[in-house]
Parts: sequence; structure tokens; C-alpha cells
Amino acid sequence: MRPDRQSYGVLRQHRPSRNETKDAFMLPAAQTLDLPVPKPGRTWRIALAGYGVVGQALARRLEREPGFEIAAILVRDPARERSVAPPCPVSSDRAAFLATDADILVDVLSCDSTGEGLSIEWLATGRHVVSASKRVVARSHARLAALVAESGGTLRYAAAVGGAAPVLETVASARAAGGIVEVTAVLNGTVNFVLDRLAQGSDFETALAEARAAGFAEEDSSSDLEGHDAAAKLKLVAAEAFGDDPATVAVRTEALDPEFAARIKGTRWIQVSRLSRDGAEVALRPAANAGIPALPGEWNAARVTTRDGQVFQCAGRGAGGAPTAEAIIGDLCRVRDAARC
Repeated sequence: MRPDRQSYGVLRQHRPSRNETKDAFMLPAAQTLDLPVPKPGRTWRIALAGYGVVGQALARRLEREPGFEIAAILVRDPARERSVAPPCPVSSDRAAFLATDADILVDVLSCDSTGEGLSIEWLATGRHVVSASKRVVARSHARLAALVAESGGTLRYAAAVGGAAPVLETVASARAAGGIVEVTAVLNGTVNFVLDRLAQGSDFETALAEARAAGFAEEDSSSDLEGHDAAAKLKLVAAEAFGDDPATVAVRTEALDPEFAARIKGTRWIQVSRLSRDGAEVALRPAANAGIPALPGEWNAARVTTRDGQVFQCAGRGAGGAPTAEAIIGDLCRVRDAARC
């Protein structure tokens, strides 16, 4: 493994022993993910849509990743001050951005409609898209997949699910090994962080403020707290596990609000995302019977069980700019390496 390929997630596979409980989990001894070593070749040019927390983390991470360069950056406000100096001029000119001589569009926008439109137009030209937007991919998966089939481009979205926890890769490995029976996961790092703080005695507002200060939560965290963020991710898991169109997958959700938080303060709860052929849900459960362990802070995890009893597991940091950027790097490498085959 190359030393600069440090990651924030791991994937492991095992067959449970007779005495192992469902809650057992193989935590990583070393938080590294083996990414392919690049072969000498041309530089892949990136059109980066969005330059907020994730976009800036990606720009910083790409400084250590040979073979890629950011050729254009699309933002809403080019005059806004940013903590990481952009590697190329930023612009709000959408037409000029789409006309950029670049190979891969990376969507890290907070605006779903803009990200969806850019992805559709980019794929229509036969070029590649790497998306961190679970809502865009979940809502428009069928159309984006059709464009890939028609034009020969590529759509990758591992960064949209689980941050640096390789959730979709884990599900794909389990599916290849045998039919999937169930997926149990923690898919929202913000809520896991808040629930962890509540268990330690913090009140709801303090826990949420700490999540925002750490860069794990947006100012408007309603999508996280109401379960909609995890539900969108679970729909993408359903596509990988069962081949379902994410737009057709119904997910029951349960919200974490101040009243609920007050009732569970001092005890450890988990926002559990569960998927099987019987249905899908995002629910709040006591850690003691959640079916997946209570990992600290913003960590995400997944446990995938196959028909023959194999268990595939992964864990990784699920919120923040750096873990998401690392997941995007993995997708960029996969796009590049697939093109060389």
C-alpha cells in the first residue's frame, strides 16, 4: 500500500462463529483502505461543482494524488472568501463550466437541481460523473443510468453513502458472494455524533452545536435529524443490493427531536438503517438491541448478511470534508482504472 493512500474506512468479511451474537462487530485495527497504485499516464482533468467544505477538502487531498488536476470550479458566489485557495479560477458561469475541457465532473453541490442538471448534461456527452449527492442519485438514478448506457460515460457515487465507510463496495462484495438477506447500517454521521453526545450527558442543543462546530452538521440539520438523509442513502444501498430503482424504494423514517432526545439522554441509542426484501426503515433504537454496535462520534458502519451466512462489514468516518474527499478519490481512481482496461 502506498503511504499517501491513507483512508478513513475499512472493509472486512467473515463467517460468524456459532457463539457470535448478532451485535458482534469487527472493528479495524488500522484505518486504511487499499486503493490502486496509479500507472504512468495522462493527467485526468476534473470539473469541480461546488467549493464548500467538501470541495476544499478534495482540492487539498488532490495535491497528494498524482494523475488528477482540477481544471474548473463552479460556485454560486465567486467573491466569497474561502479557507483553501482554489487551484484554478472559480466561476458562476454554468455554460462555460459545462464547456470545460475536462474528463470528470465531481458534484459536491448543496443545490440538488443544479447538480442533477449538470450530471445529466455531462453524462450525455459521454464523460464521467463522480457524485457525492445522495439525493440527486437516488431521485434520478434511472435516468442517469440510461445516459451511461447510451453515451458510454461512467457514474460513480460511493461518496454519497457512508462517507469513508465503503458501504456500497461492501454491499457489492456481499452480492457477488451470494444473495443478500439483510443490510443493517449506520448511515448518518451527524446523528451518530449527536446520539453519542446525548449518551454522555449533553443536552440536544449542545450536542447539535458541537456537531456543527466540528463540521459534521449543516446549519439546517433537519434532513439528518428527521432521517431523510439516511433514507436517501438506504435507497442507493437497495439499488446495489437488489437492483431496485432508488426512486421506487419506500423508507419508513423516525425523527430525532428535542423531546425524544430528552427522554433518551444518558443512554446510548443508534439511528439504524435496515434493508431487506421485507422493507426499509430508518429508526432510532437502543444500542443494546440495534443489531449493529455503537461506534463513536461521526462514524458510520454497515453489516451485510448473505443467504449462506457470510457477513460483510465495514466502518469509517461518515461526516466531514476529509472522509468524503477520500471517498471521492476512490471513485476517481476507479473511473481512471476502468478506462485503462
